[in-house]
Amino acid sequence: MPADPRRVVADLLELRLLSSQPVDGIPQTVGGRPSDGPPLGSARLAWTEPWAKAREWFLSTFEGIPVETTTDPAGNLWVTLRGKRPERIVLGSHLDSVPNGGWLDGCLGVLAGAEILRALHRDGVDLPVSVSVVDWADEEGARFGRSLFGSAAVSGTLEVDDVRGLVDNAGRKLGDVVAEYGVSLETVLTAGDALSSIVGSAELHIEQGPLLEARGRRLAALHGILGVQRRLVRLKGQAAHAGATPIPLRRDPTLAAARMAIEVRQLGLDNDAFTTVGVWRVHPSVPTAVNGRTEFSVDMRHLDKAVLNKLVAGLEELVHRIAAEERVEAEIDVLWSIDPITFHPDLVEFASNIVEARSGVREVMPSGPMHDSAEMARSGVPTVMMFVPSIGGLSHTHIEDTAEADLELGIAAFDDLVRQMLPWAEARVG
Repeated sequence: MPADPRRVVADLLELRLLSSQPVDGIPQTVGGRPSDGPPLGSARLAWTEPWAKAREWFLSTFEGIPVETTTDPAGNLWVTLRGKRPERIVLGSHLDSVPNGGWLDGCLGVLAGAEILRALHRDGVDLPVSVSVVDWADEEGARFGRSLFGSAAVSGTLEVDDVRGLVDNAGRKLGDVVAEYGVSLETVLTAGDALSSIVGSAELHIEQGPLLEARGRRLAALHGILGVQRRLVRLKGQAAHAGATPIPLRRDPTLAAARMAIEVRQLGLDNDAFTTVGVWRVHPSVPTAVNGRTEFSVDMRHLDKAVLNKLVAGLEELVHRIAAEERVEAEIDVLWSIDPITFHPDLVEFASNIVEARSGVREVMPSGPMHDSAEMARSGVPTVMMFVPSIGGLSHTHIEDTAEADLELGIAAFDDLVRQMLPWAEARVG
């Protein structure tokens, strides 16, 4: 008997009630239908008690199933159903959430993987390899600003010295907080020992954007993830009195930043890319003064590394040109970068065929948002993802939602994918 999509939806609803909090905001739908209760936002911020309780509940869903559970040195939670061989297929995503986020981001992939494990056991499938479900630790990075913490530790791309000094809004250091959950920065990279046993990786996720809904699609296979170049632009001018300094004599970094932000948008349009000004800080930030300092972040994404390089060069040019025109000083710091990710062709073909068989349309696309699957692919693990649509293209908000029928279709398709991956994995391990 295949995995039961209705069980997964029921688990998602139970987790929503267990680990959410009331929020002020517009009414929400759940599963595409108006909610009967007050608006709720997820409260599973990584390295907090609600996150830990959600993990305890997650483990309880395997009662009566002969699985092995472990938490690795990076805080990733693994649940494994043993097969004939120790090599394994990994399914999963993340249970942690952004504050007041939606009910599906990340946890859909974890709970779908859990039901597939239970179904394989119910069916008495003679597993040629083992199958693991993983809840990657701190995918969101919402507390300390470092996304993909757990999966990056496994892939080896986590720069420990870079995260050691990160602090949350309360001024607490990342190293001190994760230590309360059994994670030491001195040994966190030993989580990478798991790589040698992983044959393949698959993740089911909501799209978090508007494309599938706009196209009338209910399901998609992914062929990769957009690369990212993220910068912090820091501008220094001259603070001055708002009523005493004529506009032509000002060295206003906020005006320069505003001009740059408009050109950053045009840079994205000209290159068919995603360009976003996110963080925006000014100082002294009082109504009677021209600001002396302004800084803003720029996030640039594209599937082609050459285009990403062009975006970086374009940003450098426009920042320094406008800074000279406005007579302010400019510096550009690298915040983060990752090359475009290409998923494994065999697995993309499997997923594409299943999407076509299940939905009637062969929809294949890249992901704009980053996912733990990117770290798996970067480490050389054959990887693939599937998407279901997001209503209104919204995520990281309490009104994030997907129609229940689309959730069930995606879960059934993901189950198909895993069952096709089993003989493929057996052939790869010989």
